[in-house]
Amino acid sequence: MVSNRAPFEPGPTGAFRRGAGGLVTAMLTVAEATGAPWVACARSDAERTLAKGKQPVAVRLDGELLNIRYVRPSPSEYHKYYSVISNPLLWFIQHYLWDLTHEPTIDDEVHDAWEHGYVRVNQLFAEEVAEVAKSSPNRPLILTQDYQLYLAPAGIRELLPDAAMQHFVHIPWPTPQYWKILPQPMRDAIVHGLLANDIVAFQSTIDAHNFLLTCEQNLGLAVDMRERTVLSSGRVTWVRSYPISIDIDALETLAESRPVKREEETVAAARAKQVIVRVDRTDPSKNIIRGFRAYDRLLASHAEHRGKVQFWAFLQPSRQDVAEYREYLRAIRRTADAVNNRWRKDDWEPIRLEIGENIRRATALYKTYDVLLINSIYDGMNLVAKEGSLVNQRDGVLVLSENAGAHEELGEHALTVNPFDVDDTAEALHRALTLPQAERHRRAEALRQIVRTNDLSRWVSLQLQDLRDLLRD
Repeated sequence: MVSNRAPFEPGPTGAFRRGAGGLVTAMLTVAEATGAPWVACARSDAERTLAKGKQPVAVRLDGELLNIRYVRPSPSEYHKYYSVISNPLLWFIQHYLWDLTHEPTIDDEVHDAWEHGYVRVNQLFAEEVAEVAKSSPNRPLILTQDYQLYLAPAGIRELLPDAAMQHFVHIPWPTPQYWKILPQPMRDAIVHGLLANDIVAFQSTIDAHNFLLTCEQNLGLAVDMRERTVLSSGRVTWVRSYPISIDIDALETLAESRPVKREEETVAAARAKQVIVRVDRTDPSKNIIRGFRAYDRLLASHAEHRGKVQFWAFLQPSRQDVAEYREYLRAIRRTADAVNNRWRKDDWEPIRLEIGENIRRATALYKTYDVLLINSIYDGMNLVAKEGSLVNQRDGVLVLSENAGAHEELGEHALTVNPFDVDDTAEALHRALTLPQAERHRRAEALRQIVRTNDLSRWVSLQLQDLRDLLRD
């Protein structure tokens, strides 16, 4: 297993804690199924101290035993690799976030960060992975993850020609034209890095299709759209989609736990007659500000909701080391304040904005929403849509962006919105709040059934089956 961030991280006291996010949960499941060691980057001072020993770090947490091997870039190399190239440059490209009239500017700083940050750290990963894999008596199976490590597979393939390799891209893959924001040597290196794998995996069929188009149109490679394969350097790479899901049992157990029930009591005491909920990171791709503006339009257009419907936003700060993310969080606060100042009355606060990290509070909100709003600009998947749909107990309605990866599975039973159209979103919120009970129940049951059927175990098994088929060939 190979990812930028280790799944278990040492805290301030030295004790390990489990990292947040759907990727950690999903990939830990794969690690358990395969017994694989995990190669990750030493990001903090505590991890750099552990990495000095150059030995695997055995971590047991919540009954899970994992051997972690650390890549050890310098703080400067890591900053260039992560905070200049990966975030925001690649992340913004892959979520269509750049205001192209003004940004980005590819200058000496970016070229330096590419060569001495992104390329350098990816090469360190390749070397560490090869070192770990050489100790295996069997043909190594290497699973690399996401946008920070696009170049690593090519380096691994050079060192381990016979390895079986898959790379999972957990975020959207944009159109070939949008990749031309990057200079050709950079964007071609990314694609060739990925094509060193046997399988390149995405969240949705749209992302997989866009990758095939990128190979064909930007690099002139031989692509078979029907078989979803690319021929490059004498090798065939499969391109597949595996929509990621959630750990059903773990979330349901959490939802019925005593701490969550206490949070439910707090939410019940504070909630309005009806509640629109969003649970998100404060990432520009999540489109939080347009969501608030749509709610503002709802109140302006439908006076019957004033004083009766509250928008409860529970947001987790995201990447506050990046200037664009800090400014976006400030803009979120300003927008919420403006809406509240416009419509506030008596004891009704139109938007309840909470900034923090508390999975118990988030789960309590999932259980009690009347409407769950997800109006992402673009998302690889969006597990909030699946988590909320699974545990909600009020036949809540999902209002879902057509550009979220989850829309491919859940869109038929959600209310679909264009994330840029605030009037469209406002009307979808109104419709969600006023749907007849029978219709609400039908939609909620259908969503729950889809999530239960396409669970995390199925996501893992589909990938492992394809890898087994590949190895047999």
